[in-house]
Amino acid sequence: MPSALTPQRLFLIDGSSQMYRAYHAIRELTGPDGNSTNAVYGFVTMLRKLITDHQPELIAAAFDLRGPTFRSELAADYKANRAPMPPDLIEQVPLVHEACVAMGVPAVTAEAFEADDVIGTLTKRATDEGLDVVIVTGDKDFFQLVGGPVRVFNPRDPGTWYDTTGVTEKMGVEPSQIVDLLSLMGDAVDNIKGVPGIGEKGARELISTFGSLDRLLERADEVTQRRYRTALLANVDAARQSRALLEINTDAPVPFEPETLRYRGPDRDRCFSLFSRLGFRTLVAEYAPTASTVTRNYAIVRTLSELRSIVETIQSKRRCGMHVLSDSADSMRLTLTGIALSTEPRHAHYVPLGHQALDNDAVIDTAEALTVLRPMIADPTIRKIGHNVKADMLALIHQDIAFDGIDSDTMLMSYLLDSTRPAHRFDDLVLEHVGYRPISTEDVIGKGAKALAFTDLPAANLVDYAGERADLALQLFDQLRLKLQEVRLTSLYDELERPLIPVLVTLEHTGVRIDADALGAMSSRVGAELSERQQEIYALAGVEFNINSPKQLSEVLFDRLELPTIKRTGKTRVASTSVQVLEELALVHDLPQKVLEWRSLQKLKGTYLDALPQLINSHTGRIHTSFNQAVTATGRLSSSNPNLQNIPIRTELGRDIRRAFVAAPNCLLISADYSQIELRVLAHLSGDETLIEAFKRGDDIHDQTASKVFGPNSGLDPYELRRRAKIVNYALLYGKTAFTLARDIGVSQQAAQAFINAYFAGFPGVRAYTSDVVDRARKTGVVTTMFGRRRLVPELTSHNGQVRAATERATVNMPIQGTAADILKRAMIDIHAALPASAAMILTVHDELVFEVSEDQADSTAEFVRKRMERAATLAVPLTVDIGIGKNWKEAKA
Repeated sequence: MPSALTPQRLFLIDGSSQMYRAYHAIRELTGPDGNSTNAVYGFVTMLRKLITDHQPELIAAAFDLRGPTFRSELAADYKANRAPMPPDLIEQVPLVHEACVAMGVPAVTAEAFEADDVIGTLTKRATDEGLDVVIVTGDKDFFQLVGGPVRVFNPRDPGTWYDTTGVTEKMGVEPSQIVDLLSLMGDAVDNIKGVPGIGEKGARELISTFGSLDRLLERADEVTQRRYRTALLANVDAARQSRALLEINTDAPVPFEPETLRYRGPDRDRCFSLFSRLGFRTLVAEYAPTASTVTRNYAIVRTLSELRSIVETIQSKRRCGMHVLSDSADSMRLTLTGIALSTEPRHAHYVPLGHQALDNDAVIDTAEALTVLRPMIADPTIRKIGHNVKADMLALIHQDIAFDGIDSDTMLMSYLLDSTRPAHRFDDLVLEHVGYRPISTEDVIGKGAKALAFTDLPAANLVDYAGERADLALQLFDQLRLKLQEVRLTSLYDELERPLIPVLVTLEHTGVRIDADALGAMSSRVGAELSERQQEIYALAGVEFNINSPKQLSEVLFDRLELPTIKRTGKTRVASTSVQVLEELALVHDLPQKVLEWRSLQKLKGTYLDALPQLINSHTGRIHTSFNQAVTATGRLSSSNPNLQNIPIRTELGRDIRRAFVAAPNCLLISADYSQIELRVLAHLSGDETLIEAFKRGDDIHDQTASKVFGPNSGLDPYELRRRAKIVNYALLYGKTAFTLARDIGVSQQAAQAFINAYFAGFPGVRAYTSDVVDRARKTGVVTTMFGRRRLVPELTSHNGQVRAATERATVNMPIQGTAADILKRAMIDIHAALPASAAMILTVHDELVFEVSEDQADSTAEFVRKRMERAATLAVPLTVDIGIGKNWKEAKA
């Protein structure tokens, strides 16, 4: 704040001009309702930066009003050349005004006067009262007001301020001469004629010489340049009219009360409401209600009697929000830190369990607290609600605490609503659906290398964070449940996604046994092979280089070997060495293929042979992967830490890696794999009679495709014929183009397109089905599976052809892959509920389930699994399951 002797500054924003600039600077920005928001967003961004950088004491924004002004009476054709305001900008004008007010900046207008006149009037009255004035604009017309306490600030050129000296240096005349200068030049945009033939340079010379427009016109016959003299004598009235139009009026009917213009900060509630409506996510987060602005009652539980009372309340209400804190994301190596519980909005209790840094007050004994909590947590009739409940269950099961009664997982609810969302973070969902910004994890523990574990903090530091997680989970659930009901997804959630949680918990907690010695032996063997292949690559290149360096590989391929450049990378425009490029170059030279093979071997060695032994849990002797239920757009499960779903099955090394996944002593592994489930789903959904009859007869579908596509006289050996047919089958499932198919089977693009045409001719129901799926999705913006799972596909109407084509392929694939994923999940739930105690489900990989079972129960369990998997759905064709049993995963897959 300025001292008592320093004049206060009034910032006056040329609102209409800044709004136009924002509109043209940002294109194609729309809100949730599909209406344009670019002008509003750009204007608000400018306004926030201005306020942050300059901390104004007083501020206002002036805007034009629609309709004629006093200048229209001076010249009927004033602004006649201006294009009409775009319709999508007209819609945003009231929103810009609303944003100003929400941000604490009065929006000022005057009937029959322009924003320039409003600013001119406020400037005059402010300086009369001893205030400094800053006019925020990029319009040089305002230079006429500069002088003494009045300056112009151009926000498009940060740091560019214009006082009298600055105006003179920029324009070549003093501020008092600006109107005269502009009157000679005219303004084509506003249809202000000026004096024809006199531009900026000539106008500057004339005004500098004669001092003013009046003296220049009075002495026009003294002008030495004949064309200027002739133009001036012929346009005296036009010059005077131009001046009248360009001169800013400083006597508009605008009230001036400095206190009404005092900046007191934004109205946070109005900002949050407006920016939420407009979809400005970053701004929504900034203005959302937080722990510092909302009254709530969160408390630490410090006595057993208090804890018992809380549990009794939960038992009476039969529902609670719950969040479990631990010191690690690894469920098998964590320490339980605490549990937060909530039964009503803005109320929660935090039970500290594993804090190393204790509060001054005594905390509850962990063992005694768990004794009180166990029955409630295990009670299936008490509904528990949380976010990423699987993580909570794993944390508790590690402490031998059974968790039952899962009612809702808000992460999975959000996932069902929009499976294409990049993430389903609790903080983001609460902000979006509850209108509240939670305390972030980083706010509590810090970030990066300096981040602490929850156990390192006293309970008092976590009570608000943990309390929010339990409280807001309840509030978020209420919102998401309504949205699931609106789009008819409650059944899919209640019958599939929610019941799957405990199944995945069991899989992850059980883990899979690994033979580290076998992997070590393979690693040594592959290491030696990599060295040999490296020498082969050097020999082909004629030089040693870093094969992992794209830059060095590029130099070898394109500079040394002079292979054709197929593609260049983004901004650097360096020749690309991507897999796709190397695959194409492999057709003309041996080196690219050798590099691809070397890369593949190196990746397998690093990702599996070397990494897996390091991930074996020292307590269980097993690897415990995580199965992600809310990641893929189609509903498939994915695997991480480590990813066990990416081990290649087509290579001998990939199959050998599976040999290291072994059964415990006196046990065997069962592999149960759906046979061609996606093709069977395609037959069912498309109703194609040829496909359906082939599956009913038990024909090999790839042989069927070979016959339909390649004909009886293809000239290919049976193995190659079937290989190509299989690629064609799955290419169509994933919507591959002729270009991609040509590369996959090694034929020309024309031949590949002919194969695609032959495929659709042989299976006409498939063509009709795929076309219908895309057509319906284009109209609705949604594509669904057989069980109602949905994927949003708004990009089907994109103006970008590549984006649209990619979305069409995803749209065709979604019902097929998504339905197959749903069938597998149904089977997992059914099997888990009745699996004998002698067996355990330990892995799921795409369409396959892997079990560990005692040797004497292997055959009966295999038959049990087969029956349950085959009855998981009723299709127009049989569901069949390939069963294998062995000491390791490879044997079971054989």
